[in-house]
Amino acid sequence: MTTEIALLETPSGEGRAEFALTLDQGSRVGARYKSHYGTVRPAGGGAEVECVYKVATGAMGKRVLGNEVAVWGGLRMEDVRADQFGTLLGFDVDSPDGPARLVQTRRGRPLTETSPLTAERLRQPAHDLFTALRVLSDNAYALGELSPGMLLWDGRRLQIADLGNAVGQPDDLRAARDVRAAAGLLFWLASGEESSFGPDGAGPVDGDELGWLIRHHPDLGMVLRPVFDEEVPTAAEVLARMDGWPRSGDTTERDVRAGQDSPTEHDVPEDDDTRTVEIHATRPAQAGPARPARPAERAAPKPPPPPMPPATGAGSRAIENYRREKQWLGQRRHRAHPSGGSAPPFTPGPGTGQGPAPGAGRPGAAQGIGVPSLPRDFPFRVGDDGRRRPHPALVWPVVFVLVVLILLVVL
Repeated sequence: MTTEIALLETPSGEGRAEFALTLDQGSRVGARYKSHYGTVRPAGGGAEVECVYKVATGAMGKRVLGNEVAVWGGLRMEDVRADQFGTLLGFDVDSPDGPARLVQTRRGRPLTETSPLTAERLRQPAHDLFTALRVLSDNAYALGELSPGMLLWDGRRLQIADLGNAVGQPDDLRAARDVRAAAGLLFWLASGEESSFGPDGAGPVDGDELGWLIRHHPDLGMVLRPVFDEEVPTAAEVLARMDGWPRSGDTTERDVRAGQDSPTEHDVPEDDDTRTVEIHATRPAQAGPARPARPAERAAPKPPPPPMPPATGAGSRAIENYRREKQWLGQRRHRAHPSGGSAPPFTPGPGTGQGPAPGAGRPGAAQGIGVPSLPRDFPFRVGDDGRRRPHPALVWPVVFVLVVLILLVVL
């Protein structure tokens, strides 16, 4: 067990205070600073809380921790939820000779230690991540980079643990890159494979990633579809799309089949404003002498489920639009994997430089995610006799260009 007494500045500006640190939960060495995990007794007493204690000795690490403290100071604290950012407790980033230090509260452990999540567990981390980006955007900041090592995970909630790369007054391109980086990180969290977007969101769009999500994690794929379609949505717009994602984690197909299933599990609240709804199975009848069923009873069909209420309000309209969009894209998950279970691993397809033979891994464009593409044999068309002829989509533009050139020469 490692204990340390740190004399640090407090965010309140009341001078330095002593923090009693118990650093017995491991550490992580990053490129810029070292993070120690443990507990801390806040200045002025009180119960110990879980914390991350950052120490930087190099010039780059000192600049990063200094920038992080500046971002904390620029955020309007009433807008920051502690379960998404933690709380800055103390810091010392101006010492010319000693290391730069920072201590903040935390929830969980680094996300790098997490294996891919099931579809039922993806909604809450997605909501936390885009809520954090929206808060930063509302305060005129962009995160700048988003990697698993920058996030903490307690098995249910995500928390931003690194604001060192955040930039103030970002342009629209920088904010859009944050959203793309978040989509890439969620793809990694679902599949275990790195996304083409990269940690800074500057990488190219890979439609195969969206196709894999649509098939195996349809709700997440529906939420992230505009990001992959390069529509440049904001974090607030992505959050609005999540209104159609059922909070229980079930897919909307299950909602359509309401009344056909007999749920016996309790819905787990995922957001602070979500109420717990208990659904109990029908209690069995009291034991007694069994009587044979009469023919009329055996033949009587089950009554149909009651009709679903009409959609009213913004939330119901969002769910209805969500279902229609799913139907438009074409949902193939149940046909490909009718037994359910965890999604198969994402395997790069041909042409990516990483991958197996055709037919294995990533879905091709022909497997359908609503994106048109040129024929495979373009610019030629192969006839029944095996001869190749120029494709009509190529011939007419060429003829048009030749006619224009001839007219220009004659005139």
